[in-house]
Amino acid sequence: MTESGKSRFQNFIDGLKSTNREEKLLSIAALGILRVRQHADALVDLLSSPDREVVEQVVKALGHIGNPGSVKHIVEFIANDDGKLADTAMLALRSFNFQTSLDVVIRACSSDKPPVVRKKLLELLTGYDDVRVASLMNEILGQTRDADLLITAINYFIRHPSAERHTSLKMLSGNSNWGVSLAANIALSRLKDEGAYAHVRRLVKSSNAEVRQIIAEALVNRPLIEDRNIFSALFEDSRHRIREIAVEGLALFGADERITILRHWLGTETDAQIRLLLVKKAESEKSALLYDELYKMLQSADEALQTASIEAIAAMGEKIVDRILIDFDRMPLVVKEQMILVLGQIGGDKVTRTVRESLAAKERWLRINAVEAAARMADPELNEELVRILRAKETDIWVRATAVTALGRTFNTDYSEVIASQLNHEDARVRANSIEALSELKWPELPEACTRLLHDRNDRVRVNAAIALWRSGHEEVFAELETMARDKSRWVRASAVFALGRIKDHEGTPILLKMLADSEDMVYRNAVEALSEQGDLRAMLPLLKEARGGRLPIEFYEKALTRFTETIRS
Repeated sequence: MTESGKSRFQNFIDGLKSTNREEKLLSIAALGILRVRQHADALVDLLSSPDREVVEQVVKALGHIGNPGSVKHIVEFIANDDGKLADTAMLALRSFNFQTSLDVVIRACSSDKPPVVRKKLLELLTGYDDVRVASLMNEILGQTRDADLLITAINYFIRHPSAERHTSLKMLSGNSNWGVSLAANIALSRLKDEGAYAHVRRLVKSSNAEVRQIIAEALVNRPLIEDRNIFSALFEDSRHRIREIAVEGLALFGADERITILRHWLGTETDAQIRLLLVKKAESEKSALLYDELYKMLQSADEALQTASIEAIAAMGEKIVDRILIDFDRMPLVVKEQMILVLGQIGGDKVTRTVRESLAAKERWLRINAVEAAARMADPELNEELVRILRAKETDIWVRATAVTALGRTFNTDYSEVIASQLNHEDARVRANSIEALSELKWPELPEACTRLLHDRNDRVRVNAAIALWRSGHEEVFAELETMARDKSRWVRASAVFALGRIKDHEGTPILLKMLADSEDMVYRNAVEALSEQGDLRAMLPLLKEARGGRLPIEFYEKALTRFTETIRS
């Protein structure tokens, strides 16, 4: 780490020695979020603290940092009498790459550990195809009768087949414990043992859903081309979790077979999550043969499924355009509204006429989506249609506001004048969108207009004006935002805070830190989110302190801290 890097984090490192317990805990959490490998050494010393919460937070932080040298310290806690601390240690170990510390984990798997602890440690090693791990797993096969340990070791050889284990696995395939026997037969099937493979095929038809799920989970870890018949059965299993796991088995089939399976499966599947997975698989196929099934999905009330279906049909490209255009006029309105977005993504001369006609339709959302389609196509003819919408006496404000945004996305300065004419529109959405669009076009007169609009009656207009001013180099906007942050209206304060978050300039950090004391949850929430967007290290300890305070649900702070971390790293 450079000297400048050390100085940036020095206050957090110094906090580890603080006599103030709260400051120490916050500093530990901060170093964990920063994930600088060299910081692990400073944290390790605190593992001997008599304060259990301090130790637990250090273990968590070491897990986040992932320095391989920390593994030897964390494994000492996996059999701790404090169950919570032991669980924290195990969770921390899962985040490590053990490539350079395999020996440490292998030694920790010694037979003096309780079986439940050994099992968890063995599971951490299952992904490593290494002779040392294989040797350990082989020892487990020959030296224990504990069913859970045996199953864990056998699962390793399912993932990493070894012909040398054939005899051992054959003996275990007749074990009195059904779990051990099943795992051994699956492992033997990976070695092309015909008897074992036939046994697995029979068990796929078992009435016991747990058995079927174990088979599904095992096969996706080491699929063979011979597994296609088994996966065909799993694709139609009555348990949705098994079908969800089995989706990965589609890769074993040829392109034509996958299309046939997907067409049937999309038509019969009732679970929303699996349907979404299947639509995403369909997108990767780019096959027009899946059009009918995806078309039906556009009528779904599930927005995520609708969006995925739009992407999947659009991925088919020009080869599906003619069919869409032939059927377009006869489609139900709800499908038309989605299909126009598909056409916008595909683009091309054939599509222009339909998008242009949809811009003049009577139905609001068809028109709005047609504007979105036109914006994506970047067709000069369609752009002129958008200009006509703005120059005409368009009464639908949503259409007008969307058209303003669409023209801004063209980055064509020729449209600056017509967009600027909307800055005085009576509707706030139109004014706000106009500021954003002109900012994208770098309209030279925008700073003067924004100075006036900073005092607009609408908070979103004021926010967009502030952001546009900052983007054009007018840093004096911070003084205006600070004034807005002290306004009596919670809406104005919330808007000021939101603007500072969008600007992402560390100049605004002191203002935002003060807003953490605001009594209005709306303002407070915006302040936390804005600080997370900025990624200023000065905000780290205050954000962590707010998370410990628990004014809002912990999930909110976790999301904010994740975003904060991403911002720092970028």
